[in-house]
Amino acid sequence: MGVKVVTAWVSGSVSALGEALQSSADVLMSALTLVVLRVSALPPDREHPYGHGKAEILSSAFQMLLILLTSVFIVWAAYRRLLSPESIRWDWAALGMGYAVISNLIVAGHLTRRNREFESPSLAAESLHLRTDALMSGGVLVGLLLVGMTGIEAIDSGVAILFALVAMSLAFRQLYASLHPLMDGALPEDEIRRLETALNLHPEVRGFHNLRARKVGSRRFIELHVMLDDDLSFIEAHDLAEEIERELSQEFPGSQVSIHYEPHEAELEHRKKEHGE
Repeated sequence: MGVKVVTAWVSGSVSALGEALQSSADVLMSALTLVVLRVSALPPDREHPYGHGKAEILSSAFQMLLILLTSVFIVWAAYRRLLSPESIRWDWAALGMGYAVISNLIVAGHLTRRNREFESPSLAAESLHLRTDALMSGGVLVGLLLVGMTGIEAIDSGVAILFALVAMSLAFRQLYASLHPLMDGALPEDEIRRLETALNLHPEVRGFHNLRARKVGSRRFIELHVMLDDDLSFIEAHDLAEEIERELSQEFPGSQVSIHYEPHEAELEHRKKEHGE
C-alpha cells in the first residue's frame, strides 16, 4: 500500500491514485478477514446453535461493497481529471505499478490455495480482491506506458475509469455469491447430484424427498426424508440412517446431516390419502 500511495503522490497519476485507494481498502479488509475467521471458527452455542459461519458471509459482502464505493470514487476522480488535465510522471508511476502487480499476484495465489482447503467466503473475497487489484495494476501499468509512448495523458484517466468499471462488475458478482447463502440459498446442482449418488448406493433406500441443504460459511446443513424397505426393523433402519449420515459427512466434510427415515409403502399410502399422489 505504501508504495502505491507514494507513487500516486509523486507521479500525479489518477490511475495510480485509484490503485492506492484500492490498496488502502485491502489493508482494512485483510484485518477484518483475520477477525472474522476467528469469529466464524467459534463452536455453536446456545445463542448460535448453527455456529457463527455467517460472520464470513457478512464480511465478504462488506468487502465487495467497499470495492464498489472505491470504484465509484475512482471514476469520479478520473472524470474530473479529464475535464482539468494535469501533467503526470508516468515513469515513477509505472515502476510502482509493476511492483504492485507482482506482490498482489503472489499473495492472491496463496489465499486461493488456502480457500480451496477451507472453502471460506472471506478468503474467497480477499483473494478476488487481490486478483482484481493485480488486474487493475497491470492495466494501469500498460496505460502509463502508453502515456509515455504517445504523450496523451488522457489515457491515464481513461484507464482508471475502465478498470474501476471492471472492478465494479467483479464485485457485483461476488456480492451476489456472498448474499446467496445469507438468504439460505440451496446448494449448487453438482453438490445435490453428489448427495443423490451417495443415497442411491444403498439398495435399502427406496427413495427420498424433502431434501433441504444450505451452506453457512464453510459448513453445510443437510436435511432429508429417506424411504426404506418396510421389512427393516427399527434398529436396522436406525443403523442404516446413521451409516448414510456418516457417508454424507465424509463426502462433505464439516457437514451436519439430519435424516428422517420412513417405511416406503406406508409413506406412499400416506401421500395417496393426504395429497392424492
